[in-house]
Amino acid sequence: MKAYADRAVVIRTWPLGESDRIVNLFTLSHGKLRAVAKGARGARSRISGLVQPTSELDLLLYQGRELDVIQQASLVQANMARGGVDPAQFGSAIEWLEAIDGLTLDRHPDPVVYDLMNRGLRMMFDEPSPTLLGALLIRLLEREGYAPNLSSCGLCGRTNAAYRAFDFSSSAPRCSGCGGEPIPPGVLDLTFEVLNHRVSGVLATHDPQIGREFEGFATRLVKEVVGRGLRSSAVIASLADNHRSSG
Repeated sequence: MKAYADRAVVIRTWPLGESDRIVNLFTLSHGKLRAVAKGARGARSRISGLVQPTSELDLLLYQGRELDVIQQASLVQANMARGGVDPAQFGSAIEWLEAIDGLTLDRHPDPVVYDLMNRGLRMMFDEPSPTLLGALLIRLLEREGYAPNLSSCGLCGRTNAAYRAFDFSSSAPRCSGCGGEPIPPGVLDLTFEVLNHRVSGVLATHDPQIGREFEGFATRLVKEVVGRGLRSSAVIASLADNHRSSG
């Protein structure tokens, strides 16, 4: 097997057989891939504490026929192991990683997305904001070519309107009289600001209500692209339980 080194963030893991784990990784040089961490389910396994969602690792891998194999791993950053982190922050981090998982292609390196992923994780734990996850999701959609077109009504083409509705199937706003789903005031304004790279002003919005509405809008956009909902709820509950038991 061909060996190669790379840096990666763990997106998620799941059991393989009695003692191993499959690890879903987003790597800096090889893009998104799956690898086997042998013995990672053992009680005394060193690697079991490393291959945790949100952790950044330096890896030595062997290229396999279907799945690569993790030969060596060393920790770069353990976001999930930070003391005093609220489980809700883990939830946002997991949802962020799942969006990256759903919107990116296997074995397609993208250093820009890798950097965005890591900056997003650091900000979630160090500089949390009610609008952060929504802003990150919109930025990711833009990077992957799925940004909503907010320049005109998606049905009649009217421009410069105060859009308060949206058609998620076409990812475009609707003016009054053209239908669409109602959108809370301010959500499209925040989206417009992110798409025009004025993110600092968006993150300065500290209203939890508008943050939840913005996050819900961005998550819905991701869902429409991916074709399914994000899988975060069960993982969030598990992380919260683990966090409480380790505290």
